[in-house]
Amino acid sequence: MQRETPFGREQMRDLPWVKLIPYDYVAEFPITGNVGNIVQDVINVSAEGVFVAVSIGYGFEEDRTETVTLLNVPESGSLNSLTFDNFPPDALIEGIRIDPRYEAVVISGGRLDPNLDLRVAQNIFQRVKPASSFGFLLSIVDSATGRELQNKPIHSVATLGGSDGRRPFKALSQPMVFMPRSTIRVQVEESAQGVTGRLFITLQGYKVLGVSGNLEEAVRGLVELDPLRKIPVYDYGAGTYRTLGEAMERHVPTTGVVPFDYVSTLDLRGIPGNVVEDEVPVNIDGGYVALAIGYSLDARDTEVKVELDPQTTNVPLGSMSLTQISPVQALFDGIRIDPAKLQLAFTGVGLATLPSATAQRILQRLNLPADVRFFYSILDSGTGREIQSQPVHNIAGLGIANGDRPFRILPKPLTFLPRSIVRVQVREISGRGRLFIVFQGYKMLV
Repeated sequence: MQRETPFGREQMRDLPWVKLIPYDYVAEFPITGNVGNIVQDVINVSAEGVFVAVSIGYGFEEDRTETVTLLNVPESGSLNSLTFDNFPPDALIEGIRIDPRYEAVVISGGRLDPNLDLRVAQNIFQRVKPASSFGFLLSIVDSATGRELQNKPIHSVATLGGSDGRRPFKALSQPMVFMPRSTIRVQVEESAQGVTGRLFITLQGYKVLGVSGNLEEAVRGLVELDPLRKIPVYDYGAGTYRTLGEAMERHVPTTGVVPFDYVSTLDLRGIPGNVVEDEVPVNIDGGYVALAIGYSLDARDTEVKVELDPQTTNVPLGSMSLTQISPVQALFDGIRIDPAKLQLAFTGVGLATLPSATAQRILQRLNLPADVRFFYSILDSGTGREIQSQPVHNIAGLGIANGDRPFRILPKPLTFLPRSIVRVQVREISGRGRLFIVFQGYKMLV
């Protein structure tokens, strides 16, 4: 039996009152770059309730920076004596940056210190490699029942999609129930040689609270497992597929519910490990129900200039100094020769000589929205509950930041009581600018 409530359809069963909250469990793996190496992690389901997994996401944080070996460096001198000719051409094409850890050493008066000793200066530069093709073999075991979710380890791209986040999350064909105090063993076998970093796999679903003391058979019945409702149906009006269950739902307009987005904004400084927080107060005129989460990075100033003498007409690119680059923050974000202008920048013997107007626009900044990386956590202060087991990698939990993916749909609506506060915390990995995290849902007016 079901009845309608302001929060949607609700199951009526002979069980205590239950609360459903969306929740993510995260597994983390160090990737060594050795093909065949096996690593595993165990997810422990908490004792406070049942966890129901409905989808799987993942993200890979690759070690993309390495020290640059400079060419033809003088035995003595200062930072001002380094030019583009001292950098390997492939590093200029892929991207170079100053290691952010050295910011306090190399900045003087808001600019690069031209008098920094060359013995120090030549060790502060990093090459920013392009993202590698990455994949792995995956197997998942429910330790409580001993059941595996596959007959053999399966390649990540075949079951989860690409690692860059440009894809929907893998939806499980049926929700899978994990009882309180059970464990989920996730095993990864590396298949990409020489690629190192950290891998994050996220089980996305919801918790059923308040039923831990009931019989297991009764608790498992809380999950709707009707295969017929999973049949895909083509929607001719929208031009997409949806499930039969969604097609059967009736959308009744009402004046008591209005669509509404709550927005959290956080300023990222581009410093790895830096933690920023924001609090979003919920209105007092009724509760708020979040159905999805979206996000984006406004990188703002992405311009990079080369300061040249106004009297200069032709500029040898190889003679340009890093102290001529402005703003100085661009050197910490990373710069490279614009891929669209590579044929202009190089001749058969090295870097070319270009007109000053062209030379000023030859460089590109690497602070791109699609490359932002961070860990996030969300806390509902009204109930004191977090909706993840540990901070979630943004690609594993939300997808790529340039919008080339669907919004993250919460498996169950997340209800915020009036006058509660949503606390969002972000720990930076890379990327600088204003981060927008948007809770998409509706207000319930009283």
